[in-house]
Amino acid sequence: MLRRLLNGVAPLAAVTVAVSLAVSLVVASPAHALNRYAIIANAPKPAACNNNGTIPAGTWLQNKPCGYFVGIAMAGTSFDVHETTGSGYHYGRSYGNNNICAWIPPGAVSGPTATGLAASCGSGVRDALMHRRTFGYNFNAVAHDATDGSTIFVAAGCAAYYNYYTSSQFTGGGLRDYAGGSQGTVQYRFTANGSGGMVVRDAVLGWVFLSPGCVTSWNGVAFHNDND
Repeated sequence: MLRRLLNGVAPLAAVTVAVSLAVSLVVASPAHALNRYAIIANAPKPAACNNNGTIPAGTWLQNKPCGYFVGIAMAGTSFDVHETTGSGYHYGRSYGNNNICAWIPPGAVSGPTATGLAASCGSGVRDALMHRRTFGYNFNAVAHDATDGSTIFVAAGCAAYYNYYTSSQFTGGGLRDYAGGSQGTVQYRFTANGSGGMVVRDAVLGWVFLSPGCVTSWNGVAFHNDND
């Protein structure tokens, strides 16, 4: 079911379809006091979601285990672990330039660097985040359709960023954490709430945010706004 990307990475959209099959989402009850960890560089992509390779800048932030890309937890920043699945996915708060609640893949942290901390990411945020309209719109495929992004054309060298969202409401944000210049062809996935960024897969940079103003041709992409 899951098709490989050009760089050998399973597409996050496809992975979303298989979350219940691939991850066994049995979440341990969070302790009253939790631990803080450090995000490592070159964290592994989640094998539980049929991925391989590493993420040089840190690790993916996702809306659920094997879900959509919503940013990067940058190497050296902190992550407070609230819950952990049987496959090793962690839910909690990512610090750094985003400061949002999200999921990170297994094997992305070292530590702990602090213990006995209070929780700051509730189950309400976690449950809302599982639904894609919480964080975006104009998706390139219907919910649960096993596809990668759709090919669009952008200005070559347009600035790409690892992060956009600035709160766990996911209502908007601003492009931050420069990733490099984009290729002229990218795979479009969705536009982030607030309209200031869109998620694409760049053949060199991986999953990143670009400004919609980078687009030179939508190449006939059909937009979908159903929820999941």
